Amino acid sequence: MDASHGRWRNAAAAVAMLALSADAAMSAVRVCEDSVSSGLVDGASERIARAAALAQWKAKVDLAHGERYAGWRIAADKLLKCLPKGDGFQCLARARPCTLDQAPDRRELRQKRLGI
Repeated sequence: MDASHGRWRNAAAAVAMLALSADAAMSAVRVCEDSVSSGLVDGASERIARAAALAQWKAKVDLAHGERYAGWRIAADKLLKCLPKGDGFQCLARARPCTLDQAPDRRELRQKRLGI
């Protein structure tokens, strides 16, 4: 086998992998639950209070829905507010916890519907 044939085979494999990853990325579905609130959380600084509010939100979500829902990054309708309180800050984190599920392929759904 010459070098150009090997390069074409590698390029074809790379294109196939990209197509598969694009299909997988397009079939991901975000599934969200009802809103969860951290409640008011105090901290000596805004940074500390903010981190504590997020940690409290994640702990509540983990307890109610499981760890796969406890990611703040993919949560929906997020609110993170902090206000000065005395010599520190008070923060509140509220969001709808979400997870990513893979949507079934259309062919798979059709086969199940037809009993194939």
